[in-house]
Amino acid sequence: MRRWRRRRRLEGLVNFRDLGGLPAAGGAIRPGRLFRSDSLAYATKSDVAHLLEDLRVATVIDLRGEYEVTHLGRGPLAATRVGYVSAPITDVSGADDLVGHYVAMLAEKGDVLAGAVRLLTHSSTLPAVFHCEAGCDRTGVLAAVVLSLLGVPDEVIAADYAATAPAMPRIHERVAVVVDRLGLPPRPASVLDWTPQAAMMLQTLELAKDRWGSMQDWAHTYGLKDDELSALRAALVA
Repeated sequence: MRRWRRRRRLEGLVNFRDLGGLPAAGGAIRPGRLFRSDSLAYATKSDVAHLLEDLRVATVIDLRGEYEVTHLGRGPLAATRVGYVSAPITDVSGADDLVGHYVAMLAEKGDVLAGAVRLLTHSSTLPAVFHCEAGCDRTGVLAAVVLSLLGVPDEVIAADYAATAPAMPRIHERVAVVVDRLGLPPRPASVLDWTPQAAMMLQTLELAKDRWGSMQDWAHTYGLKDDELSALRAALVA
């Protein structure tokens, strides 16, 4: 899987990557146009300089809820002129496992996800970065939607999802600090060494096909038009 390498190592962001270089229908994702990340609240001043001066990020799509944004903040990027869009993926019905949770996001937050996709059809929005807290679950679902709509093979989408695994030790450490700071209940021991696996995203994509037929059919269900999907491909595929 070809990936475009960022030019400078980030300090505070541990799960940031460019989706550029992934194979898509008719070509590959354009490098330097779409990034996924853990929360930008953890960005350092050096990270912000890289995002603005090197990557020229124009828009941030924040998938965190109001509680997270209020208590954890937006970080130093909030003081810049970068466009900020709140697209909260919260209050989703419970499920027996994470795969069921991901499918619930597609079903119950389809309008929010579709709105984020619509933003990416406009050249003025790009380059864009989207993130949640860890850059794994909510971010992984939006990444899967966008990449699938661009014709990226399921196994490549799943591999990108699993690419978060090396960052998980740092993410677990960070979450433990947040839980303690906010006085939240301790996390179950079962999640303390959890890492994302490609099979989980492959199963999510299969269940989405069973329910909607294809990601294009999902997009149509939540109001995205064919001309918008064409604009998405024109903006992000070379």
